[in-house]
Amino acid sequence: MPTLRRSSGILAAAVAAVTAVGLQAGPAQAHPVGPKQYFTGVINGKDGNTTIPITITMNCPGPGRPGRTGHPLAGQTLAVHQLFPPAPGSLGYTGNDSKIGVFFTAPPPAGARPAASTPVFTHYDRSRPLPTSLTLPCSGTRTAWFTPIPVVPPSRSATVPVRYVSKP
Repeated sequence: MPTLRRSSGILAAAVAAVTAVGLQAGPAQAHPVGPKQYFTGVINGKDGNTTIPITITMNCPGPGRPGRTGHPLAGQTLAVHQLFPPAPGSLGYTGNDSKIGVFFTAPPPAGARPAASTPVFTHYDRSRPLPTSLTLPCSGTRTAWFTPIPVVPPSRSATVPVRYVSKP
């Protein structure tokens, strides 16, 4: 019986130590994007490995109409986050690449260079502002592609559902 009590005490101390270390861990540290890694996109601090669209707030003054475009409001962010499989969802895969671009229309064809305005990430968990210079829909639900670049197989995009909402 004393051995059982001692073992229980040691186990409790170990659990407490692991819990304390886990609670002290802060936000994920930025580390380089590299080959053969799985990832997801992050918009406004929300993990894109979801089926629920993430809201991007748009500056679209005046009355709304279908097909109207505008610019994202300032203060919104983009990032990429490394994930380790197996994880459900639409994970991206870097293949042989070490950069990830964010595209709000279809990604470029294989081997093409992204436009100069394309946000490009070389590190995970390092947020960047969503460029207010982008022209995007004022409303509706679409897809953002977080795509390894250059676009060469076996890499694949992480798709993130987005909802554009015009600020009244």
